[in-house]
Amino acid sequence: MKKIAFLLFSIITLTMACKDDDIVITAQPKSLCDSLDITYTSYVKPVLDNAGCSGSYCHGSGAGGFTITDYATTKATASDVKFLKAIKHELGASAMPKSGNKLSDEQITRIECWVQNGFKE
Repeated sequence: MKKIAFLLFSIITLTMACKDDDIVITAQPKSLCDSLDITYTSYVKPVLDNAGCSGSYCHGSGAGGFTITDYATTKATASDVKFLKAIKHELGASAMPKSGNKLSDEQITRIECWVQNGFKE
């Protein structure tokens, strides 16, 4: 009986340890995001453009299967969990931007709030 209980415990533990990390999103506090009016046009596009993300040698040409040339393509890309993981330099995605410095914590927070608030244009 003890062997069965140990086996069952082991299976449950292994199953929980092997869950897909891609479905976990660390969200900013709702109160913070509610206080920010972040739009694609006024904030997200300029940040991504300045970081070189939407250039012809990067996601402007669809590098890595992601395109961020305009609102529609950026929204589609940002809908993928890997987008936030990439700009936050988290496991499960390639750190972005590849050939530049990581975005500032403030820029990342604002982009994260843009995603949480429904991708305002």
